[in-house]
Amino acid sequence: MNPTARSRKLRIAATIAYCLVAIAFAAGCVVENPPPPPPPPPPPALPQGAVIQPSSLAEDSQGNLWFTILGIGKAGWLDSNGKVTEIRLPLVNFGANIVSAPDGNLWMVGVTSSGGGIASNFIRTTPGGASTVYELPNTWVPEGLTVGPDGNLWFTAWEGAHPEGAVAIGQLTMGGAITMFPLPEHGTGPATITSGPERSLWFTESPVGRIGRIALDGKAFEYQLRRPGALPSQIVAGPDGNIWFTQNFSDRLARITPKGEVTEFTLPLSGQYQAIIVGPDRNLWIAVNHAGSAAGSSAGAIIRVTTSGAATVFPLPRGADVTGLIARRDGTLTFSERWVTGGPTYLGRITTAGQISESSLALKP
Repeated sequence: MNPTARSRKLRIAATIAYCLVAIAFAAGCVVENPPPPPPPPPPPALPQGAVIQPSSLAEDSQGNLWFTILGIGKAGWLDSNGKVTEIRLPLVNFGANIVSAPDGNLWMVGVTSSGGGIASNFIRTTPGGASTVYELPNTWVPEGLTVGPDGNLWFTAWEGAHPEGAVAIGQLTMGGAITMFPLPEHGTGPATITSGPERSLWFTESPVGRIGRIALDGKAFEYQLRRPGALPSQIVAGPDGNIWFTQNFSDRLARITPKGEVTEFTLPLSGQYQAIIVGPDRNLWIAVNHAGSAAGSSAGAIIRVTTSGAATVFPLPRGADVTGLIARRDGTLTFSERWVTGGPTYLGRITTAGQISESSLALKP
């Protein structure tokens, strides 16, 4: 198995093996926050190997903040009063890529790993916490998940968790019916996906440096990126009618028009990108983990980027990694943090002006 295929398999398993590449700061970083205070003392250690932290995020119709928990078969939500409710997920090791769907429920990918293999399904959870599992046909394993322009969910998938195997884009109705649209070439690695212009779905193919689009009838087209070594990662439909995507382990942000014309922009930071979204201010907001101040360490930051490419960096307090980012109905953005195993757990909120606040989230194993 080549290094790219191995890296993709680990990433698709929702960071079962979590690694970051340390890449130095680029010049010209605009820092909007004061120097971070010392980290708080950690709580008592968790059982060996346990990782208790929120990862993917979604907001339901009532304004509750939902999250999956990395490494544990649970999900939960935080209400407007700050009360945390946790639920057990059925039949999986953990949930990932949670979205708020048009049917008023929360949908997520359920991940199960055993004996070196990976299996996944879909889990629909009501706002009250009742869950229903939907299995995929054959051995398809989903990864990215988004709401499509047709009111259904769309996802990327690969067959049998084999990075060199068949890949596809899938459609999932609110009733649980699944339709698979295989892509013509094996091993292209479709990962993140977003609803975009011309009622199409757009997705990244990092191992081969491509951006793909698929119509609602399943007809797909792929655009090869010209820059050698480009690794498209997170993707979103921008407020300007174009598609925007980050490129892992580089300082590049790119825009692709509906006709396939690509323009790249240089960011002040380089690293592993965790999310790109459109904020309430119609700017692009990016979550990234970059090289930390100590050798071999990493630190998270949020980057605000205008559609003309002007970027401002907001470092996370105390140097935590960032794992997720969403825009909220109240005009702010919420992000989730990652610390070391057994360390503190926080959710952060950032205003469009860059003011960051955090709240502790006491999660149980």
